[in-house]
Amino acid sequence: MAGADDPEYVHDHPRLREFVETVHDVADDHGSVPALLDAVEPAFEDLLAADDWLPERYRELPPEDYDDRGRMGDDIAQWLLYREDERLALFTLVLPPGAATPVHDHLAWGLVGLHGGRQRETFYRRADDGTELTRLREEEMGRGDYYRLVPPENDIHAVETVSDEPSVSVHLLGADVGCIERHAYDTAEDAVDPFVSGYTNVECEVAATGEGHSHAGTDPEHHLGDDTA
Repeated sequence: MAGADDPEYVHDHPRLREFVETVHDVADDHGSVPALLDAVEPAFEDLLAADDWLPERYRELPPEDYDDRGRMGDDIAQWLLYREDERLALFTLVLPPGAATPVHDHLAWGLVGLHGGRQRETFYRRADDGTELTRLREEEMGRGDYYRLVPPENDIHAVETVSDEPSVSVHLLGADVGCIERHAYDTAEDAVDPFVSGYTNVECEVAATGEGHSHAGTDPEHHLGDDTA
């Protein structure tokens, strides 16, 4: 495993490296999260449209013996592709037909787009400082569709596969989201619980709490350009 400050390509491909380099380049030139996302989106669209960079194994459901309790949900895979310290992660989320994630947040800016299948995204916003959520909208998405995550106003959602095949979404996040403590919301009970989603293929060395670390999504500045090659 790479060191804490090293880029870690769990999967390596020229197109993936080109995309990561693009993210670094635009981060150096754009100080705000909206400006960063404006600049990254064309390259993200190209990534969603291409097949050659994403092997079948990262579009599959988890192995039958995978222990997914306490994570994103039964039979849901979260495959890490790349991460860099606590500032950047790229992964796929694979849900079987009819499956849904809990309502959850990310505590980081990001882009989420569909690479295969179809999903229904339900977006929420916190109505108070605790557990109450306001449902904002619902969207059905197919391949090539994507949306932004920009906390705190646009950070909470639930995902459901509505196609007859598993859905595969690609997630670019401004934090190592699989290894930080986030929040899962029970909208029926107005309850919130901490959770660490983890990754299907990579272990988290330490589960860091959202409160104890500065994540780019909760800060006006993205910080990705700091100390990056």
